[in-house]
Amino acid sequence: MNQANDIVVSEQAVREELDRLLQSPIFAQSDRLGRFLRFTVEHAIGGTQDVLKEYLIGAEVYDRKPPYHPSQDSIVRTEARRLRSKLKEYYEGEGKSDPIFIYFRPGSYVPVFRSRGNLDSHPLAAVHAEDGLFMPGNGSAIAVIPFVDMSASPLSAACAGGITDELIHRLMRTDGCRVIAASSMMQLGSLANDIPALADKLGVQFVFEGTVREEGKRVRVTARVVNADGFQLWSQRFEAEPDPSGLFRMEEQIASALVSRVAPRQSVVRKLQASAAPSLLRLYPAILAAEEMLEQGNAADLPPALVRFQAVAQSAPEYARAHCGIAQCYIGMAQRGAPESAQLVAQARKASLRALELDPEMIEAHSAMACALAMEWKWKEAETNFRRALELGSHHGTYRQFAAFLAALGRFDEASAYLQTAQQIDPFSYRQKASFARFLFWSRRYEEAVEHFSKPLMYGPLPPEVLIYQALVQVQLGRGEEAKKTAQTLQRSAGAQSLFQTAIAEIYALCGDKALAAGIVEEFGLLDPAHPNSKFRKAGLSLALGDANKAISLLNESWEQREAELPWLAVDARFDPIRERPRVARILSSVRSGALPSTGTNKAG
Repeated sequence: MNQANDIVVSEQAVREELDRLLQSPIFAQSDRLGRFLRFTVEHAIGGTQDVLKEYLIGAEVYDRKPPYHPSQDSIVRTEARRLRSKLKEYYEGEGKSDPIFIYFRPGSYVPVFRSRGNLDSHPLAAVHAEDGLFMPGNGSAIAVIPFVDMSASPLSAACAGGITDELIHRLMRTDGCRVIAASSMMQLGSLANDIPALADKLGVQFVFEGTVREEGKRVRVTARVVNADGFQLWSQRFEAEPDPSGLFRMEEQIASALVSRVAPRQSVVRKLQASAAPSLLRLYPAILAAEEMLEQGNAADLPPALVRFQAVAQSAPEYARAHCGIAQCYIGMAQRGAPESAQLVAQARKASLRALELDPEMIEAHSAMACALAMEWKWKEAETNFRRALELGSHHGTYRQFAAFLAALGRFDEASAYLQTAQQIDPFSYRQKASFARFLFWSRRYEEAVEHFSKPLMYGPLPPEVLIYQALVQVQLGRGEEAKKTAQTLQRSAGAQSLFQTAIAEIYALCGDKALAAGIVEEFGLLDPAHPNSKFRKAGLSLALGDANKAISLLNESWEQREAELPWLAVDARFDPIRERPRVARILSSVRSGALPSTGTNKAG
């Protein structure tokens, strides 16, 4: 008997497994579900599975008499969901050691049979074979429900329709996605409001839905991804100030941003070689929430995001996506002023290597490894990994990180092209906004930066990290009073985070208000040896306060400790006053050549 993925399971083995199921307490208490299971299994064994349609099951198992209309009577769809749930419960408990597994794909009434032996040897098997992360299939099946206009205005109505169309278009061009279009949804009538029934009817794993509201000049778009059981997996909200002449562009970029954040990551799904198994679907809310914290959060959100990724990895050790998330958290912490960043980089490299072992063709695994290598000053190996990642497909984070890598090496024109690509994919991202602002500052495109910061907030409010670079650009242009006002705005929202307090003190000092800067330094102990901030950031602050010798000494400590941020010394305008000094020049030469310091030895001095 041939089943999915050419796994052969004998008829006798299936019948024995059916008997075990029907005799178990779970099914012994439900005669109807037992009849449903036996009816469908017998047809599959007999080779007549093609007749297993909703009408036949309703008539034969649930005794529905003419006139019986499945579109009006959902008994079969409801019972099919219960059956899948009971099978899951059985195989997670009493049946976890059974030699055969019987399950139903969402939207199908035809049972699938798998043997433990074949599953254990299958390359997609998870640690717990009976609860594997992937199952035979061809990618992620997705339905898109037309977004709802909640304001009944011409603008919100246009946006709702436009975003729906663009979302379908974008999903259809995304590796690993199969899409049910909105035109098909219209024919389903009331089913569009019953997600489980809709998923059953269409045979999809995920449903995209959303709303659009208008208030003043702003539009708020809320999008959700719901699984086949009707449970919300993920939600995202974007706010924008659309320019009427650029409405199409805004709709395109909202759809692009949404898809970029939930698109399939694992190569077997992207290549339409498998689908997510129920066990993996259970992990989606946790992994998507952790990725959202990583993409949208500031430095304070990285440790809790790391905890979430680690929890997913502990639950599913074979899930490469979780290991990529762990690596990216360590990378983010290392790049945002964490002390002892070399240890974080080593952890990032370890997690990246594990992800690559699990999925050698995963885009983010290669880009995470590239970031770790770059922060170890292994420039050629890092670039090779970045380019390999881009050969495998398109991912906004990879474009953004490769751009930062190129910019740190002074290759600004190349960096600009990759950063613009990332901007087109997801301009709403916190990390993208911060990366773009930092690039404009590093590349000394100050007038372009001023123009960028002055535009309407088409892609939502500017995050605090962007205000740092906005103020630094104003300082470089000699607009000290504007820079101080920007610092004051940042100060009102920054709290006690060392990244922001260090930047605020530095901006005040660069504007000439060193007394105010010194007060902030003293209040938060920003230059104390024990303060949890990188030597590199302390060096920038010391230089702004006028102590060049201390700044150089701190840069030397940063070099000795192989801090992740040190390569930025080559392009950061704040270090212009000391970059040509011999000790600093030697540090830069060492970093560019990839020469690592010996433990406890000051070779740069």
